[in-house]
Amino acid sequence: MSDEIARIEREADADDIEAAENALDGNPDLEAPEADIAEQHTELLQQEDDPLTARPAVEEGEADPADAAEQRRVVALDEDDYR
Repeated sequence: MSDEIARIEREADADDIEAAENALDGNPDLEAPEADIAEQHTELLQQEDDPLTARPAVEEGEADPADAAEQRRVVALDEDDYR
C-alpha cells in the first residue's frame, strides 16, 4: 500500500513540474511585467515534495504510510491566508 501511495505522489509531483515547465514555454501576456512572470514561474518550479532530511521512522516502518505521505506534502504559503 505504501508503494502505491509513493507512486501516486511521484505522478502528482511530475504533473506539477510538467505544468510549470509548460507554462515557461508559453507566450507571456503582453501586459504582464517580466518580474512578475519570473516570480510566478519560480514559485511553480520550487513546489516539490522532496524532504529536507530523511525520516528514520518512515524507513523503519514506525509511521503509518498514509500519515508519512501526508507529512511529506508541501503546503504553499498564501499571503491571503494571514489576513
